[in-house]
Amino acid sequence: MDGSRAALAREPLFWAGVAAFSGAVVGIFGTVRQADLGDSFYVDPAAQLLAQVPGFLGEALVMSSSLGAVYLSRNVLRGKRRRLALFGMVLLALLLLAEAVGVASSVYWSTGERWQGYASFPFPGLEVAASYAIAFLPPFVLLPFAALALAARERRLGGLLSLLLVLSVPFGAVRYWLFSPPEPTAMIETSTELLASVLGWYPTGVSLLEAPLWVLLGATFVRRARAGALGEAFRMGERENVAAARRLYEEGLGRGNVSVVDDLVSENFRDPKRGSRGRPGMERVFTDLWRSYPDLAVSMEGQEAQGDLVRTRVVLSGTDRGGVLWYPPTGRRVAFAAEFVDRFSGGQLVEHTGEADTEGLLRQLGLKEIHEVPPRSPDP
Repeated sequence: MDGSRAALAREPLFWAGVAAFSGAVVGIFGTVRQADLGDSFYVDPAAQLLAQVPGFLGEALVMSSSLGAVYLSRNVLRGKRRRLALFGMVLLALLLLAEAVGVASSVYWSTGERWQGYASFPFPGLEVAASYAIAFLPPFVLLPFAALALAARERRLGGLLSLLLVLSVPFGAVRYWLFSPPEPTAMIETSTELLASVLGWYPTGVSLLEAPLWVLLGATFVRRARAGALGEAFRMGERENVAAARRLYEEGLGRGNVSVVDDLVSENFRDPKRGSRGRPGMERVFTDLWRSYPDLAVSMEGQEAQGDLVRTRVVLSGTDRGGVLWYPPTGRRVAFAAEFVDRFSGGQLVEHTGEADTEGLLRQLGLKEIHEVPPRSPDP
């Protein structure tokens, strides 16, 4: 469990999902607060700050989460698509810079006297440029990312980003520019202003229509991240099991370090072939080989992992001092192949089976294989 959580924290898509979730919540809070203030003439600077800053931060977070599309499209980022991704990231960087200017401007304004005396931002040109960027850049940022997702056949992701692209267009600002603005004396009712702002008619951060889509996008990223993390945790577990099996046979069997058995073998260990259980059962595997070959050497030939199983191929070499099967010791030096299949659980060995090239071993010893144990002579 800890391994899968650590793997999840390493997944870029997980953090893209977190950015989408948190940005949607923070952004919609700022949007509602800003709409609630409306065009009030007297506004407490602290209240204005509480309305504006969440809007900037929320939009910055959700727009940053769209980088998840680049990550999912990384296998097709070649040529024009690579340049398209870089173009989108440059636009995103400009938008984030504009959001930062917006936050700085809001904080600076809030330092003025309450109710009427706001402090003027020292860089008015930058402030105006940032406001235009915040209003009109989002759809241009989302366009290349949506295109990349569709090019990578991520249709669900591409569809979500395309819909968010449409909703990010500041229709109210476009209408204001294309047509004559309303009369200065015309008053907009508070309920109408609130509805227009929350639904995204004006460029005010994350709208009520956008927020659920950003949450859905975040859920998509987190789900993909969780699948990737589980796969990574699974592969990490396989690597750890392979390393444990290698240590067991190289250090334990090959170098005679019995303490490795205590470290790596579970108390619930079983050897179905020998019918033994517990750590002494695995120690018996080692001691039987050491008894037959006191100078036993182990050469690792290969390992394969499949789930909780590890298949280890070795070459064992040594001098026959203890006898093989029911044959007496020959004193000959031999080298023969063996294969061990071990099952691990929680990093510890719980089951062991093995096979050796008995035919080749007997041939080297000048003996011939007998498939049945010869009958035991009667006691006198």
